[in-house]
Amino acid sequence: MKVLGASTEKLNNLFNMLHKQWDETLAKADPSSLLPRRTGAHSYSITAPLILLDSLHVGGDLYLCIIKDNTETLFSIPLVFTVDGVRRAVAGDGLSQALSQLPNAESSNGNFTINNRYVGAKSGERSIGVDQTEESVVVGEEVIIKYFSQISESSLTSLPKIEALSAAGFIDMPSLLATIQWTHEGSQYLLALMTTYIPGSDDGWTWAVDLAQSFLSSESSIGDSTQFGSELGEILARMHKGFLVHAHHKSDLAAQSGWISSALSDLEIALTLLPGEEGTLLRDLAPTIRSEFNDLKTLGSQDLSLTHGDFHVGQILRTSEGRYLVIDFDGNPVATQQLLSTHQPLIQDLASLLQSIDHVARVVDKRSDFSRTADLEKWIENAQDNVLHAYQTGMSLTVDRALLRLFQIQQEFREFIYAQRHLPVWLYVPQAAIASLVRKN
Repeated sequence: MKVLGASTEKLNNLFNMLHKQWDETLAKADPSSLLPRRTGAHSYSITAPLILLDSLHVGGDLYLCIIKDNTETLFSIPLVFTVDGVRRAVAGDGLSQALSQLPNAESSNGNFTINNRYVGAKSGERSIGVDQTEESVVVGEEVIIKYFSQISESSLTSLPKIEALSAAGFIDMPSLLATIQWTHEGSQYLLALMTTYIPGSDDGWTWAVDLAQSFLSSESSIGDSTQFGSELGEILARMHKGFLVHAHHKSDLAAQSGWISSALSDLEIALTLLPGEEGTLLRDLAPTIRSEFNDLKTLGSQDLSLTHGDFHVGQILRTSEGRYLVIDFDGNPVATQQLLSTHQPLIQDLASLLQSIDHVARVVDKRSDFSRTADLEKWIENAQDNVLHAYQTGMSLTVDRALLRLFQIQQEFREFIYAQRHLPVWLYVPQAAIASLVRKN
């Protein structure tokens, strides 16, 4: 256990005294109650028995703890230890506020390293009201702290992406203010990130849906309601230029063959997860899709680099001034760890963004009882064309349409997988989107 400002001897004595008591307390706790509260499905689980490996004391009975579960998985969990037991620290307990006020310099506390560039002492905590895999807490309406529960080595997280873009001068994202990392057996693990909070902002599942709805209700023209596509294409180009400055290399034939294999593998996973009536459409389209993919004998060499990894409209804030900012560089929730940790073709981000625009329209179409599908597909096409034109102009290149299409279709496979595993009510979206994609061939 590490207590800020305490001596090593005092720390060791205190840790030895409390370790047995804390292990007993953890043994009585419901492991699942220590994970972030989710309105949707959990993306991971924690199983007893739990072992306390290390902890950072941030004040009072508040600790940021490193816990190993029965599967040897490492978790970072903000906890409140009391005489009555242990529970997860939540907004209002003061833990996030205490972390935000750590010394304004890089400092090491045992195995914990805190790099804090934030200068401020505003009080108040509140949780983010949207469903997230990880928990985020707003402090003083100025900063937001994101906690990573199932921790990974820092090199496999969003941190290298954010640092690369910051070094390249990319400004279309909230500023990184602080990180908390933990060193174990020679590796560093990312526990939490603190960034600037953007008050009065909405993500694309609000602002983009509103724009599509305004088109349907004739409050705005198709041109005005899809102009955002040009701005997002420009931002994506700037982001990718930032990644390329950091590091990149060209793909080889093996990598290009692997993209086809990966897409076909995702198709098979989706089909396996959808054995019933809900999978009828995908089963009917599967032979056509397989044939198309197998006909992709050669694909052009691509720049491989860091990518956002999950670039959809929900990862793009629009501020009260109308500015767009990119958030959440954690990667696709259904991608493998290998994909998250290696350089990928930049065009995957473009495919993900284009399909999310389609998804926005499907949400609006459902609200109108699917009576405006034709109108909304025109809206989709206009917005996607704006993205594509702006991106190609910004990158000074011509996108490989065959490869783009492959990744767009693969994205829909992943939407099927995500929906079936976590959010079944979402199934109508990839069903409509993939039917449209195949129809356009």
